[in-house]
Amino acid sequence: MSFRIDTLFKLKKYDIYHNEEIDDREIKKIAEVISADKSINLSEYFDFLKCSSKFCWLNFLKILEKLPEEDRIRGLPTLFELLQDDNWPTYKKTMEIFGTIDKQVLITYLNKYLEQAYAEDDEMWIANIKELEKKLMQWED
Repeated sequence: MSFRIDTLFKLKKYDIYHNEEIDDREIKKIAEVISADKSINLSEYFDFLKCSSKFCWLNFLKILEKLPEEDRIRGLPTLFELLQDDNWPTYKKTMEIFGTIDKQVLITYLNKYLEQAYAEDDEMWIANIKELEKKLMQWED
């Protein structure tokens, strides 16, 4: 755990789990802290179960958007989880962020999560990952 990021998240204006309307300046500050500390495990902090609503999940995406690509890659597990349901308020933005990440890196993760979706027999997740795969081919053109 990172003391600096833990301290930020305890402050109301940085509470990504319960505040759907965090100011862009605070999002940028969180992204700066994450980018500066490579030991931060984004999966620990981008935990859907900590959120008071699905709309708070958008905070994770807003933070990822502000990060350099190498740090957005650290957020790929979260992005793939957000593909589980295309009715979630995060789906469209998630797909947009995928378009900002190196396609070869995405392919590696895509195969891993497609295998997981098949193992869980999650038809919607499988379909959404395949939709991402189609978009990857379009993005390569």
